[in-house]
Amino acid sequence: MTELESASSKVKIKFKVSLLERGMKQVELAELLGVSPAQVSRALAGNSTPKDIEIQKRAAKILGFKDI
Repeated sequence: MTELESASSKVKIKFKVSLLERGMKQVELAELLGVSPAQVSRALAGNSTPKDIEIQKRAAKILGFKDI
């Protein structure tokens, strides 16, 4: 596994754990973000397009991350 793949995997796990801890589903997060559930899924999977990164940042803020 490359360093980039490892980082992507860690981001994905961090989001999944945070959602589980809050009892929140990706669909609910998508509603809060005003984007489609598919967009949230791609972003939380660690995709690195500018739109996905923006969704990650906004989701991190909602979920109370200090960093991602």
